[in-house]
Amino acid sequence: MANSNLDTEVSQEEMNKQLDELEGSDRTLFGWMAIIVLIVAVSFSLFHLYTAGIDMLPRMQQNAVHLAFALTLIFLIFPYKKNLGQKRIPWYDMVLAILGASIGIYILVISEELVGKVGNPNTMDTIMSFIALLLVLEATRRVVGKPLVILATVFMLYAWLGDMYLPEFLGSKAILPDVLNHFGFTWKEIAEFMYLSNEGIFGTPITVSAQYVFIFILFGAFLEVTGAGKMFIDLAMSLVGSFKGGPAKAAVVSSGMMGSISGSSVANAVTTGTFTIPLMKKTGFRPKVAGGIEVAASSSGQLLPPVMGAAAFIMADFTGIPYLDIVKSAAIPALLSYTAILFMVHLEASKYNLLGIPRKDLVSPLKIFAGRGYLLLPIIAIIVLLVMRLTPILASFMAIVGAITIALFSYRMQKNFGAGFLVSLLFTGAAYAAHLLFGLNQYVTFVSIGSLLFALIWYAMGKKVKGEKQVKFGFIEFLTALELGAKNALSVVAACASAGILTGVVTMTGLGPILSGLILDLANNQIFLVLLFTMVACIIMGLGLPTTATYIVLAAVMAPALIQLDIPVLAAHLFVFYYGILADDTPPINLPAYATSGIAKSDPVKTGVQGFKFDMGALLLPYAFVLNPILILQDETATWLQIMLSVATAFIGIIAWSTFIQSYLFTKFGWIERILAVAAAVVLLNHSLMTDLIGVGLFAAIIVYQWWKRNREDDSRAGTAEGNV
Repeated sequence: MANSNLDTEVSQEEMNKQLDELEGSDRTLFGWMAIIVLIVAVSFSLFHLYTAGIDMLPRMQQNAVHLAFALTLIFLIFPYKKNLGQKRIPWYDMVLAILGASIGIYILVISEELVGKVGNPNTMDTIMSFIALLLVLEATRRVVGKPLVILATVFMLYAWLGDMYLPEFLGSKAILPDVLNHFGFTWKEIAEFMYLSNEGIFGTPITVSAQYVFIFILFGAFLEVTGAGKMFIDLAMSLVGSFKGGPAKAAVVSSGMMGSISGSSVANAVTTGTFTIPLMKKTGFRPKVAGGIEVAASSSGQLLPPVMGAAAFIMADFTGIPYLDIVKSAAIPALLSYTAILFMVHLEASKYNLLGIPRKDLVSPLKIFAGRGYLLLPIIAIIVLLVMRLTPILASFMAIVGAITIALFSYRMQKNFGAGFLVSLLFTGAAYAAHLLFGLNQYVTFVSIGSLLFALIWYAMGKKVKGEKQVKFGFIEFLTALELGAKNALSVVAACASAGILTGVVTMTGLGPILSGLILDLANNQIFLVLLFTMVACIIMGLGLPTTATYIVLAAVMAPALIQLDIPVLAAHLFVFYYGILADDTPPINLPAYATSGIAKSDPVKTGVQGFKFDMGALLLPYAFVLNPILILQDETATWLQIMLSVATAFIGIIAWSTFIQSYLFTKFGWIERILAVAAAVVLLNHSLMTDLIGVGLFAAIIVYQWWKRNREDDSRAGTAEGNV
């Protein structure tokens, strides 16, 4: 990459260690214990590769194996509290790991009898139900943190309290208000419902995790190990690094590219921030600002298709809207959101006159592309396959095959062309033979042939342009990616299992409609008030929760209120999803900020405040697409001209709001510009010809006034300088 970046090189092992420590694990294993963890993690990933590409198990069995692997790994890797510095797995965690595996095995054994188990369990069913419930909560506490465990416990207490009354000496009044009252359930009924039914722990969240999310996270792990993540950063830096605030803009671009396929904002922050934050600091960004920019960019990456922080798949299941339609609808708001962050970064750089990296210190984009551009092909492939309407599961499986083959073939050919070409032919032939003999999907053969052709193209291109060397990829790297994918998925699996408890309670008690009614009554059915109350509730309820769990909770208890106001279903779900992601960046509970502050050497709370500020550029965007569904392609009568006009006015509104947040455009804002900026942004929310003209006019007035104001300041400074001479 840049010459100035040579001292920021960090090994994959160091990044993984830092990520483990941030997520609660400082347990370092050696010898046979490390081998056990490796075997379990690799088996976990291989199981999902098999079910994605060859034969998916029935839903309950797939979920059971998925959760069993995850619980086993969690108790093997994560200690009961941080900073123990353990070098081995304690006996009690070994026992918990075995119990974690047993709850999945038990479901497999009784799978044919499960239909009759709910409502008619035996003693062993009840015992296993309580064990499963406690293990899920403890695993979630270790990996995700206490907030989600507390929330799940509160929900279960609500299910238990139901129609209970206070003792006679306290007045014999109902414990819950009348509006929240329900029939009530015993702890035995709650535990059995959560474990034996497909509405609790094994409900929609864990189903989506087992069928869709894991395989996409594994795809992200292969991209990371093959060097795609580093290539994203290098390519972004070569393209925009020389511009004003270049390293920060490169951080936003590369984090967006990684975040689009990563299921974790923390993993994204560590992966990209390790390289971009030191460069931001070198070009003048304050440490807390450098860390904050990475926080905003990494978290907002979950807005970008195709993965959207795993929410796209859960949203498809909740709403019944096809996955591809959700991805298409989310694309415009996601790009507008990233535009807001980029513009906020530009204003920050302009305000403090922070220049980029000299072009002479940057590697040319052509050299990077000629050397490692083939790493972009799996991402292009997954998009093309999804557009061709392959299922997300099969598309992600094929993309993983593509990532493996293109990395292997390219590296081998560069090392020794003859031997590499032979390896490529043998692999492709083996894939075809496996198709004929064992029924392996024929797409694997097609992908292998495509990888062989592109490897030849990149070999020739690299020779001609003298591109950078390809990243090493062999059997060790293959195992590393499998292990990394399994570990990266643990927080999502734990969050989905606990979120299943929340949705299970909502199903048992009817809590969703109750809360929706309360919000509508409180807001007197006024849409702006409902949106405002929902936004605040989303941010509060999402504090300390991972994005996946936040969305599941909000979709169950908040989205129905919006839908009752005739807001389109997808707009309602995207609304709560956006503010759930903002909650992930809200200090003081802001895990990505703790990740980036460690790299930036800054205060985590101050870093979190900066991250929240840079995310605030798109604060009003969800209001815009709720009030104007054209922005999410939900108006079938809209023409392309109307779509472009809607995008243009939303863009101007975001720019106006960003200038208000930064209090700067060409020079520092006064109270006049700030009032006009807020007015322009708010007026542009209401999509009509009159309000659009007023909003654009107000922002034009800001531009003219700021231009005149800056010129006056320049003339004043010039006059002062002449007077001093």
